[in-house]
Amino acid sequence: MEAQIKELIPFLHQPALEIRAIAIHHLVPYTPNGNEYRHLLLEQKNVVCKDLKALCKEDPVTAHDALRALINLSSDPLVQHELDDVDFVNHIGKLITNAKSVLADLACMLLSNMTKFEPTCVKVIQSKADPIEGLTESTRLLDQLVEVFHKGYKKEYNPEAEFHFLASVFSNVSSIRLGRVFMIEPAPADKLSPLTKIQIFTEDPSVIRRGGVDSVIKNCCFETREHERLLDPNDINVLPFILLPLCGNEEYDMEEFEQFPEEIQMLDDDKKRETDRVLREMLLESIILLGSTRYGRDYLRQKQVYRVIQRYHLQETDEDLKEHCVTIVDLLIRDEDGAEVSEVKPQEDEEDEDMVIEEIA
Repeated sequence: MEAQIKELIPFLHQPALEIRAIAIHHLVPYTPNGNEYRHLLLEQKNVVCKDLKALCKEDPVTAHDALRALINLSSDPLVQHELDDVDFVNHIGKLITNAKSVLADLACMLLSNMTKFEPTCVKVIQSKADPIEGLTESTRLLDQLVEVFHKGYKKEYNPEAEFHFLASVFSNVSSIRLGRVFMIEPAPADKLSPLTKIQIFTEDPSVIRRGGVDSVIKNCCFETREHERLLDPNDINVLPFILLPLCGNEEYDMEEFEQFPEEIQMLDDDKKRETDRVLREMLLESIILLGSTRYGRDYLRQKQVYRVIQRYHLQETDEDLKEHCVTIVDLLIRDEDGAEVSEVKPQEDEEDEDMVIEEIA
């Protein structure tokens, strides 16, 4: 079998498309991590990646196989380096933003892996693209991806795509300062911060979508100089979208309830908290980051955030997350000249499920 795979690889760049299509179709099963023959493809990653990138530009059936292969192989950092190509980034962007593309979701998955490599994040942020009628007038590729993520919810932009994995792209992009600035600053095309179009999905049914969104929010909270804009209800207004997933159906005193952000004052009786432990941790860490500035602490106090955290703490079973609650309450109930220790105590841990999907079997 090893010899047969080695013989197939050169056929990926044969002149006849038919031959190339057959070759990639037979090689895809060997690309997932853990396959005993995957190393043969990685050993020739320069040639294989070049050929697969070219095949992504062919007919949808051939491109489908090429994208599947690259999604699997790009879990390897060395392959991510091979895909750090501005022309290829722009091609993947077109596959995602084309309203008739049947490959959009696969392209989102591939871009998610590609942007784990920081130089590729920079290329995505800096890439330009022609305006797309019915989507946006912006010429910034990342603006177009944000619009597709927002307007394409529940297949409303492209009936063949859900765009959930763009949330992972945004998470990767916002892990660097250039990306955080992009998310926070108003976009030239519509004067709205891209984050405002992303943050509304913190309670989405898809763990991939809401997980990436939670990560973007947390990353942006590292920008301490922007805390006023992040919290301003007339600007980005990030706080309600952090608190909503942490809220259950508890009852509050009317006096404290009226001080909560408006978005969490009308919760249904069957309101459920975030079920994923990793995501709850990200949300709590976002609050801690917002509490790292005096403005942030004052605003969180004004909005009675510690009351929400106290109620949440009573229901949380993970010891580390309960400690995060202690940290938040300590930040918010103390005098600024001295900390007052809270009495909340941790309990036992609960396991979390893996939310990251990097490969297609």
